[in-house]
Amino acid sequence: MRQQSSWDDMNYSLVGTRVWSGSRPSADLLGPGSPSLRRTALATLVIVAIGALVLTLAAAPLAGARTGESGRPWTPSEEAQSVRILGIGEFSGALTRPVGFQGQLRDGSGNVRPAGGGAHLAATVGKLRDQAGDAMLLATGDSIGGTAPEAALLGDRPTIEFFNRLGVDGAGVGRRELEKGADHVRSLVRPGCRTEQDCRVDPPLPPFRGAAFPFLASNVVPSPDAAPTFPFAIHRIGDVRVGVVAVTLPSDSAPETTTRLADPVKAVNETVEALQFLGVEAIVGLVQSTTVHGNLDPGACPDELTDLDLVKRLDPAVDALIVGASGGPATCRVRDAENDERVVVAPASHGRSVTVVDLAVDPATGDVIRPQTSAFNQTVNLDIEPDPGTEELVRQAGAAAAPAARTPLGAATETIPRRMDANGESPLADVIADCQLHATRGRGAQLALSNPDSLRTDLPQGPLNYATLHTVQPYGDRLYLVTVTGRELQAAFDHFADDIGDNGPAVSSNVSYTVDARRPVGARVTELRVDDQPVDPAREYTVVVNEFLASPEFNGSPLAERGDRREAGLTDIDALLRYVEDEGPLSAPEPGRVRVVR
Repeated sequence: MRQQSSWDDMNYSLVGTRVWSGSRPSADLLGPGSPSLRRTALATLVIVAIGALVLTLAAAPLAGARTGESGRPWTPSEEAQSVRILGIGEFSGALTRPVGFQGQLRDGSGNVRPAGGGAHLAATVGKLRDQAGDAMLLATGDSIGGTAPEAALLGDRPTIEFFNRLGVDGAGVGRRELEKGADHVRSLVRPGCRTEQDCRVDPPLPPFRGAAFPFLASNVVPSPDAAPTFPFAIHRIGDVRVGVVAVTLPSDSAPETTTRLADPVKAVNETVEALQFLGVEAIVGLVQSTTVHGNLDPGACPDELTDLDLVKRLDPAVDALIVGASGGPATCRVRDAENDERVVVAPASHGRSVTVVDLAVDPATGDVIRPQTSAFNQTVNLDIEPDPGTEELVRQAGAAAAPAARTPLGAATETIPRRMDANGESPLADVIADCQLHATRGRGAQLALSNPDSLRTDLPQGPLNYATLHTVQPYGDRLYLVTVTGRELQAAFDHFADDIGDNGPAVSSNVSYTVDARRPVGARVTELRVDDQPVDPAREYTVVVNEFLASPEFNGSPLAERGDRREAGLTDIDALLRYVEDEGPLSAPEPGRVRVVR
């Protein structure tokens, strides 16, 4: 029996703001066999009553950790029922498999192999569903924005259509959703049309009817200016009711948004009490975190995840956690506040893996039997037959985005080559560093580093449009602001000097450095200067870098491991687009930022 669902118009009456209007996906796109069309009514969110309950219940006190005590023994009243929960995290609009490290994972033998892509993700989810006969699919957050040009140019609508096709049952809210604003998320939930004739059409895509799933965030503070979210959801899988709570972690360093976030632990405590009041005992939590780890092995458990304070403190009634964390996958068991083991899993970003949690549930009580619950990460391999319906969706989205992709945004007076000269300096990589500093100076950046090997082709002479710029720089990496001491900045340059291109990273026009190839590895960068001044080891500097250079997935980057790391609120392609429009027409900068001594 397939899980079934539908959503009616509901209002969060406490603030008088409509937060969800269910919409049925277009049958023309999905076809009669798709998951979303096989769903009908499941448990209803009685949002008026429960909204008041959630806001008035006192927060449950956290139980202290009982050191030395093992998990409580469990004797089910009858044979346990297996309930499958599937999870994806930080999809970032990756309808097609991203190039580079965002489209790779390590297999069990330690070999890095390609992974991801919407069509292969859909096929993988389909197989995992079929194995269980019934399953629920959740997304942690940071689902929109990101890498695919058709998703960016069409306002994330193709991503929502893909999630509808995939049969997503609930999606958490992450930084990307918050930064794009409540109005944008609302346009994805309820696009403002009642009939297909009224709905927006991006030919050859069918009319856009909005998300067929709720956005969930237990710790969003209700207000007319907040993103439209529900505090929880209840789903029936077979004979078992499963509650879903979701939190996104507040960040003082994130760009300001109109959506305010409450304390996640207190919010989950209150939401759990509401679910238990309704008789729901099996509860799954979605956590969207800024945690960064370098793990690529789907079966490994990185310390960065187990050390996350929220993972340990979140209400013990939450039986499993699916965490969206920057980086690769993770499969863990972590002691909760009552010293019971709790499954904590993280799917790899950009659709590279699907987490699978098989809850063992006592059918008489609805309680989860923790010791019998299993979890693993399934890599989205390319050796599986891709889903043809998703391939057609991606083709249609590409055709719909083509006119916007070809609209001129600026120009280049000459071809700007990506090739490096004898000093390892790439004119195009210099431009990329300049554009990223240009885009983030107002957010505190003082210098920029860029990796020349992220560029796929020269920047051509003549008119420049989105399609051309995306071909040059196709990764869609988020930009990060990392504040480090001068000593740590020197260490980062020394680290990158032997890993980036031939001799080191490209830098913005206010930076220069020398690489002495005669010196030992790790100590080759000399005469490092910022704004024509030698770098002061004791002073702090804020550098803007792309997600690759700031990620531990890249060979243990010092800029991921040291300093204060925060998102800049835009991607590398956003910065390039802005630079082309603000500073064009572009030309190759004068060389001399890097000098190599051999």
